[in-house]
Amino acid sequence: YHPAVEGWQEKYIDAGGVVVADAGDGTNRGPTIVSESFDVRRATSDEIEDLDVFCWPTWTTSDKEKWSVGNKVVGKVMPYGELSYLLSGQLEITPDGGEPVVIKKGDLVTFPRGFKASWCVLEELTWHYYLY
Repeated sequence: YHPAVEGWQEKYIDAGGVVVADAGDGTNRGPTIVSESFDVRRATSDEIEDLDVFCWPTWTTSDKEKWSVGNKVVGKVMPYGELSYLLSGQLEITPDGGEPVVIKKGDLVTFPRGFKASWCVLEELTWHYYLY
């Protein structure tokens, strides 16, 4: 595992997160993989609750020069899988060989391990993230 993945669970638990294998209604509660491929979609309130998104750690571009508005990071490869929920800002992702996708507040985004793309921050970002 990537070191960031190893430390993720402790951050989640420290924020009050709890994984429930069966919530009594046949569903799981807590972080889970929702797609095996790059995927961007509007999150529903039920998904946010079921995934326990608000206990996930938070990441922001505000203190990271590499991720300043307008900077483009070309050929970024994801060393782990990540599910992100965008709280604020906008990000343009252009998958290798694909068309640009703009990610906005309220989007749930799956970045599979090994995913390669160019990233451009359009507006300062803040998101909750689940690493796997």
